[in-house]
Amino acid sequence: MSLLLKSIIVVDLNSKYNSKKVNILINNGIIDKISSSKINLKNSNTKVIDCNGMMVSNGWFDFRTNFCDPGHEHKEDLTSGSNLASSSGFTDILLMPNTNPVLQSKNDIYYVKNKTENSLSTIHPTAAITKNTDGTQLNEILDLNEAGAVAFTDGEKELQNSDMMYKALLYIKQFDGLLINKPKDFSLSRLGIVNEGHNSTISGLKGIPNIAEEIMLNRDLSILKYSGGKLHFSGISTKSSVDIIRKAKEEGLNVTCDVSIYNLLLDDSHITNFDTNYKLDPPLRTKDDIDALIKGLEDGIIDVISSYHQPQNIENKSVEFNNAENGMISLQTFFSNILILSSKISLESLITKFTSNPRKILNIEDRSIKVGSNASMTIFDSNGSWDYTLDNNISKSFNSPWLNWSLKGKVFGVINSKKSKFNY
Repeated sequence: MSLLLKSIIVVDLNSKYNSKKVNILINNGIIDKISSSKINLKNSNTKVIDCNGMMVSNGWFDFRTNFCDPGHEHKEDLTSGSNLASSSGFTDILLMPNTNPVLQSKNDIYYVKNKTENSLSTIHPTAAITKNTDGTQLNEILDLNEAGAVAFTDGEKELQNSDMMYKALLYIKQFDGLLINKPKDFSLSRLGIVNEGHNSTISGLKGIPNIAEEIMLNRDLSILKYSGGKLHFSGISTKSSVDIIRKAKEEGLNVTCDVSIYNLLLDDSHITNFDTNYKLDPPLRTKDDIDALIKGLEDGIIDVISSYHQPQNIENKSVEFNNAENGMISLQTFFSNILILSSKISLESLITKFTSNPRKILNIEDRSIKVGSNASMTIFDSNGSWDYTLDNNISKSFNSPWLNWSLKGKVFGVINSKKSKFNY
């Protein structure tokens, strides 16, 4: 495969071509030439793509996605999810283990890798820390690492047992692996469904207090300080959580964290209309929390922005708010959401949160835009616009509050080594 991207602006803080308009020649999945002047083609079969007005970055990497396969393929499956990912600009996906059965054996990891080996987007499976994600017995972590699990997490299930957290960190430390935990104390949150505060009171919905998240953060950090290892918190959502992680990083602990894209844009006033698309975990918080999260992104305290893509079929959402399942689909709208956020943080800085930073955390090669690098690219138009409708929704599920909105920002294509897709 030979591709020439003409007149495209590079957005990659790790590349010497950042902010420059260049021509990029790709041969057999490798960046062959980058030049601000015309590139003479030796291969007459080179596909030439006019990218004037478009930008290119390192391939996007989502740090938290659920594809529901095996077991709940009616919501999403590995084929539909992989297609959705590449169409939405993602060359890489970190897959959560919350399937049925749970991804917890070598065969489970092989299943995911074999089923997605020809996908344009690279699917990186995680494995459950504990058997059936029930928090009581560790899985065969060393075997799972050898099979190709890139990180260990109980995903949607928070690891409540302190002894399990301690032992997991010790095991995973042996191969410099990553433990991911969603910080929420179950005893403080088990009856709650929304943020505890003014809007939960006026709506009559049971609230989840901020301390449910913050207590778990402090517990896990205390164990990390004692055991050593590498820990990532997924889905922080409160002002105090940012402060806690800031302090931990200042102390030199090996800790990173991510925030969901929706927690950066939407506050808990949306729950008052009882639209179940806003029933989420972590829940929508206050505007003050959003401001603190954005400041945490600017300061580098928050390392990653995740889509938190969680498909749900209509039967799980078209019910009373109390009975609805958590989650929204968010891969297809991710870039449009990022552009909303770019009014407060530069687009260049935001892009590092879902390109180079996830790869660094997972010890995966960071493919910067430079000559000789393996091609991993996302091409996009920040000035483009589109209408998000039922007809052009790519996911199998439809649980998005952005449906029937006009959105800014279009993904034009992705290149992942020798594979590519362009949305003409």
